[in-house]
Amino acid sequence: MITRGIIASLFLIFATVMTFSACDVISEKGLDESLDKVPNVTAIKGAENASITVNKGSNSFFSIDIDNVEWNTLISNGEREAYCIAWKDPISSDNSIYDGIGVYSTAGDKQFADVNRLFTMKNALQKADPEITWREIQVAVWSLVPFQEFDMNMPVDELPSRVRSNGEVNFDKDKVQFILDAVQNRSTAKTEEFSGLMNSGHDDDKPTCVIGTDENTQTLITECDETAFAYGGELGPNSTEQAGQVDQNNNSIDGYAHCFPLDGEISENQWGWSNGKLSEGNSYTFPIYAGAGRCILSSGQYAGDLEIDYQDGKVTVKYIAAPGSSFKETHLYIGSNKMPTGSNTGYGNYPYNDSNATSVTPTEVVHEVDITGDIYIAAHSVVYGSLED
Repeated sequence: MITRGIIASLFLIFATVMTFSACDVISEKGLDESLDKVPNVTAIKGAENASITVNKGSNSFFSIDIDNVEWNTLISNGEREAYCIAWKDPISSDNSIYDGIGVYSTAGDKQFADVNRLFTMKNALQKADPEITWREIQVAVWSLVPFQEFDMNMPVDELPSRVRSNGEVNFDKDKVQFILDAVQNRSTAKTEEFSGLMNSGHDDDKPTCVIGTDENTQTLITECDETAFAYGGELGPNSTEQAGQVDQNNNSIDGYAHCFPLDGEISENQWGWSNGKLSEGNSYTFPIYAGAGRCILSSGQYAGDLEIDYQDGKVTVKYIAAPGSSFKETHLYIGSNKMPTGSNTGYGNYPYNDSNATSVTPTEVVHEVDITGDIYIAAHSVVYGSLED
């Protein structure tokens, strides 16, 4: 656990009144004045000296690009969504780069328990109600963190600028309340379908990651897990180029692999691969890479294999973990398009997961799907470095 002295350099007492727009401009006020309460977060080994590039996000409050993180089982290099913790505190988000930044896990910190649950439930909430946007998620984060008091019903002109426009809020308060009810176990008619998640213990929730930025900048929060994807290309694990490149017609020039950000037919901005077209009557084995930010294999870690057998109108997909690795969860897309259709192509919306798999163990997950014609497969998983992690 990092010492209180180190934490205090990041989060102490909020003391001054801000005159800047929250979370989106440079301020002279540091993190040592950011928060009313001191978090009890844990430094992530290998992520003590990260470089963070911050921009406004289109599907989240921020889009951050993390670099200089060594392999670990919690967070990797590459682009990811991020949110604002301290709504009163600004940050430069115009391709601004912060070097020497520590990244911390909220595991075990009770002050982040509700936020951890929110991000654990986030994909299920948005799948149940596709009209929940990043704005409702962000307002829920501000409402749940205990570090700065926040009321979504405060006067509109006091709200952060990105959640108001033309003198009105630009988020749905009812949807925010729905999120808060689900997270905090307040059962309503709208939250009944989440009864399993709501009644589960906080021990089942995933930790989030706190981006400490620097002494002059506020903190950010992002989902904290090591994501992995199956790669159907031809490059080796030491490759430093982007794997899954495509030609001008978005056809793969690297085996079957299509890197999400490089393919103009894929709207997903995070790293990962869709693999195809795959034909009936064939079998394939693709390596699974964890933490390969920007689709660069050398920045990640081999985590297992994806075995695909497509015969007689049925495709059998088997996730097999590498020795010393295990799967916390899997998400699988199989279809005639490269990715799911619609505005949200994130892995939380893939149609197959552990709940509808044929069999599930920590080191092997099997899916069987009836389908015909040429297909694409995007196989995501959340991995641990070992069964004991």
